[in-house]
Amino acid sequence: MRSIRFLSVTAASLLVGLGSAAPAVSAPPGATVTVTSPAADSVHPVNSSLFVGWRNDTGQEVDVWLAQGDGAGGTQRVFKLASKASSKPTSELVAAVPAVPSGTEYTVEVTTRETGVHGYSAPFEVGPVRANGPGVGTGSDSGSDSGSGFGSGSDSRGVPWPSLSWVQAQDGHSPR
Repeated sequence: MRSIRFLSVTAASLLVGLGSAAPAVSAPPGATVTVTSPAADSVHPVNSSLFVGWRNDTGQEVDVWLAQGDGAGGTQRVFKLASKASSKPTSELVAAVPAVPSGTEYTVEVTTRETGVHGYSAPFEVGPVRANGPGVGTGSDSGSDSGSGFGSGSDSRGVPWPSLSWVQAQDGHSPR
């Protein structure tokens, strides 16, 4: 009986070894991903809408990340805004700005799922919109409900509604 088990384990491992060779996926030579929005130096409050646009000539689906510069020319991913986004040549999406610390040097990274071809947006700021600045965010974290059903506030009993950041943290997706 032991020899039968040994043979079946050996046969299984051979089949797994032979079946795991998948063809490599490669992007066309010179393929690029170019992030066209958000605009440089724009300001986006937490929980506001962030409009992201890109051009993708790889033909592959992309993931969309919020990233922040480290001051030394590198970036670190902070939050995944979308998974398996469109593979069309020109695409856009709307995501809620997650609850991240206020600061500058935030960017959006759009990266292909298969080959890692990626592009970055121009740097922008997450924080309160300045009175004289180029703010393009469409919401705020001021605690008042704008009537959209997505702001913070409370119900008729005074129980606070969950913030968008709480909803995003639960399932990793933008609720919009």
